[in-house]
Amino acid sequence: MTLIAVPGWLESILPMIFVGFAGFLILAIGMKVDSGKAFSSITFVALALSLVSVVWQSYDPVAGSLVTFNPFNAYFAAILIISSLFVTFPALRNLTERRDIFYSLLLFVTLGMLVASFTMNLVVMFVAFEAVSIGTYVMAGFHKTRRALEASAKYFFTGAVSTGFIVIGLSYYFQATGTFDLTAVTIVSRIPLLTALAFLIIGFGFKLAIFPMHQWAIDTYDGSENSVSALLSTGSKILAFMIMLKLFVVGFPLLGQSVFIFFTILAILTMTYGNISALSETRLKRLLAYSSVAQAGYMILVFSAVAYAQYNGMSAGYIQFIVAAGMLYSLIYIFMKGGAFLALNSIGKENPGLEDISGMGTRSPALALSFTVLLLALAGIPLTGGFTAKAWLFLSLINVKLWWLAVIAILNSAISVFYYFRVISYMYRKEPLSGVIISTEKSVIVPVALAAAIVVALGIYFYVIYFILPFVGFLVGG
Repeated sequence: MTLIAVPGWLESILPMIFVGFAGFLILAIGMKVDSGKAFSSITFVALALSLVSVVWQSYDPVAGSLVTFNPFNAYFAAILIISSLFVTFPALRNLTERRDIFYSLLLFVTLGMLVASFTMNLVVMFVAFEAVSIGTYVMAGFHKTRRALEASAKYFFTGAVSTGFIVIGLSYYFQATGTFDLTAVTIVSRIPLLTALAFLIIGFGFKLAIFPMHQWAIDTYDGSENSVSALLSTGSKILAFMIMLKLFVVGFPLLGQSVFIFFTILAILTMTYGNISALSETRLKRLLAYSSVAQAGYMILVFSAVAYAQYNGMSAGYIQFIVAAGMLYSLIYIFMKGGAFLALNSIGKENPGLEDISGMGTRSPALALSFTVLLLALAGIPLTGGFTAKAWLFLSLINVKLWWLAVIAILNSAISVFYYFRVISYMYRKEPLSGVIISTEKSVIVPVALAAAIVVALGIYFYVIYFILPFVGFLVGG
């Protein structure tokens, strides 16, 4: 079923056309007027049209050396569009000037995400990813407060370092395989490929905020405006995860054991460090940032499990199930983490602490309930999407006989319950702090409530993974 009666190649690039055209349109309008509502509305409509065109395309075989349009790539394109859609209206709340620049940046960042989604070529992927990074460097410091500018500077310098590692890693990858096309690897030179593996893990490890390449994320998420933090912690992180999924699942034949060892060590350290650090944190944004680091640890368990299955000669069915679990985690993560950061828009303070949400349960019951649901989801409590995501991920580990790694992940998830419940206890059990404003505006509550509702729906629909499984065959053949 096609959305519009247009040629297949044009239908495939419609999502990019919608987003790119809207970005230039906002820049043109911004030269004459400065209407935040108009810019946010244009952005929302363009992203919504792009999402619809991604979801309803027929995806007849349209592939080449640079672009690959298939349901697997479309899945990630859709959730990356959702990550931008989710912050479109909340971002307007704290924008006071040059709103046309901000919204055009948001659209061009989304365009870069779409280009990276619809390719299996490492050069195209790298260029698109760097375009996204440059846009988000600017967005991180857009509000020009001292904390925002510091966050942007740290993000930029760390990003420059990670880019260097990625470039070196890609050069070794080409030396090892003779191609940048992940679908065309026929020859492999082991030593250069092993070198490429090390450099690419470090480079993309910075982007995904894996321990010990994580500290920039704590400072950047903490210093940026809440909507920007939501985008960085969801869209930017899932983009890095998607690229790593393509790269390390498809691009490293014969190195399954090395991939397994690297990612198993990093996953354990990342989960443990993120959760333990969050236990003593009293600043809400930093607590959510450490939580985001821990979530990255859960995500990279996918690479450990896939590599283990590959070098042990397990069938493609095992690998497809693991990748599907990672894809499901990505979808649910967008809502539970993005919604949690947007909930902080309700607090009339730049750098809120735990005491600042005291009494939220009585001041704004709907917001407190929605925030609670999102925190419970992040903790992996049953009947939430977070439980669904973790359950399928841990089951996929057990399925390939990595039960000991699943136990470590479950113990880490149990640790996270303590600091998430500490936040909830402040909302309901503590007396309201005088002088701190808790907003009850619909523009603040609606996005958080919507995220919470989606997370609950994905928790109730536990078998959603079987809807995702057919997409995986386009990455991992069976």
